[in-house]
Amino acid sequence: MSSLSKKLLRESWQLRGQILSIAMVVATGVMSVVTMRGSYDTLVQAQRDYYRDMRFADVWSYLVRAPQSLTAAIEAIPGVNVVDTRVNFQATLDLDEVGIPARGQFISVPEIGQPLLNDIEIKQGRYVALGGYDEVIISENFAIARGLQPGDSIKVILNGRARDLSIVVIAISPEQSYVVPPGSLFPEDERFGIFWMGRAVLGPAFEMDGAFNEVFVSLSPAANPLAVIKQLDALLDPYGGLGAYAREDQPSHQIMQGELDQNRVMGSVIPGVFLLVAVFLLHLVLGRLISTQRGEIAVLKAFGYTDFEVGRHFLSFALVAVVIGTLLGCVGGVYLGQMYISMYGEYFDFPDLEYQLSPLLLLLASGTCITGAVSGAMLAVKKAIDLPPAEAMRPEAPARFKPGIFERIGLGKLLPSSARMILRNLERKPVQALLSSLGVALSVAILTVGLFMFDGVTYMMNLQFQMMQR
Repeated sequence: MSSLSKKLLRESWQLRGQILSIAMVVATGVMSVVTMRGSYDTLVQAQRDYYRDMRFADVWSYLVRAPQSLTAAIEAIPGVNVVDTRVNFQATLDLDEVGIPARGQFISVPEIGQPLLNDIEIKQGRYVALGGYDEVIISENFAIARGLQPGDSIKVILNGRARDLSIVVIAISPEQSYVVPPGSLFPEDERFGIFWMGRAVLGPAFEMDGAFNEVFVSLSPAANPLAVIKQLDALLDPYGGLGAYAREDQPSHQIMQGELDQNRVMGSVIPGVFLLVAVFLLHLVLGRLISTQRGEIAVLKAFGYTDFEVGRHFLSFALVAVVIGTLLGCVGGVYLGQMYISMYGEYFDFPDLEYQLSPLLLLLASGTCITGAVSGAMLAVKKAIDLPPAEAMRPEAPARFKPGIFERIGLGKLLPSSARMILRNLERKPVQALLSSLGVALSVAILTVGLFMFDGVTYMMNLQFQMMQR
C-alpha cells in the first residue's frame, strides 16, 4: 500500500463522522432513484404488457340501448380497427354481515371464445360454460375480501329478480385495475365487486337481448382519436349515447397513470435535491481539509508527488463517501422498491407484479452521484493542485477586509457587535452564504415534498365528503 493510500485510510477514519453523513445523503438520493424510478419502470412495463395481452381498448362509450346491428356502422368509422360491445349494469348484492348496501358491476362476456377487446385474466377456476345460466366470474379483490372461492355461491338481485349464482372463476381485468364504487374515492372491496356473466344470460335479464349499452373500440396507429370520438358520438346520439371518451379518461387507467406520473417526477426531483446537498457538503469538507493540510501538501510536492497525484489523493476522500453511499443506496433502494411494488399490488390488479431491477438504472444512479461528487470536490481539489510548495509552507494569508455595502451606508453602526460580525461574514463570503441558504431551502423542500400528499388527501376527503356530498 502506498503512502498516500495509508494517509487516505487514516484520515478517512479520523473524518468518519463527516464522511458517513455525506454517504447517508448520497445513499438517500440513490435509494430514491432506485426505489421510485425502478418502481416506475416496473409499473410501466407491467402496464404495457397487461394492456397488450388483454387487448385494452382505446375509446369507450356508454349509451341507453342500441341494436347489435349498429356494430357494422361503428366499424365503418375511419380509424376504427376493432369494435366490441357488451351489456353493463349495476345490481344489488344480497350479502350477509354487511350493514350497508352492497353493489356489483355486472358485465357480459361471450360464452364462446374470448372478448375481442378488454379481455379478462383468469386467476382461479374455469371460464363460463355455454348455457351456464347461473355461472358468474368475480373480481379477485372482491373474492379475497369476502373469502369466496370457485364453487361458492352468491345471492344477487338482477333487474328486480333474486338469483343464486355459482362462482366458477376469479379473474382480473385492466379496466378494473383500480375499482371504486360510485361516489367513492377509494376501493371498498367488501361491498363492491366486478361480476362477469355470459351475454346470453345477462342480456335478457336486463332486456338487452340482441342489444348493447356499452361499446369500445381499438384504433389503427394513424387514427385521430378526437375525430373517432366525434363520429362515434354522432352515431350513438339517437340511441342515448352518453359521450365517448379516450383511454386517458378511463377511470382505472387515469388513476394508474397519475400514480406513474407522480413516481416519474418524484424519482427525478427528490434525488436531485439530495445530490445537490451532497455536492455542497463535499465541497465544504474538502475545502476545510485542504486548508488544514497546507503543510502536508507542501511536503508531498517537495518529495516529488505530482499535482495529479495530490489532486487524486484529495479527490479520493469524496469518492470514499460516494462509494459507501452508493452501495447503501442500491441495497436499500432494491429493498424499498420491492416493498413499494407490493404496496401497489394491494390496490392495483396486475398479473405477476414484481419489482424488476434494471442494471442500467443502477449504473445511471451511481454515475450521476460520482459525477456530482467529483464536480463538487474539484474546486477544493484545484486549490491543492495550484498551491506551490513554498507558498504552502506558510500559513494561509488572512482574508482581505473592506467595509461592505451595509457598513458603508451606516447600517453596521445600528447593530450590536455580534450581529455586525454575522453581517461582515455574509458580505465577505456571499457565495458560501448563498449555498448555505440553498441547503436550508432544499431541506424544507424535502419535507414539503414528503408531506404534501397527506395534506392533499385530507383536502380531497373534506372536499368530497364535507362540502360536496356532506
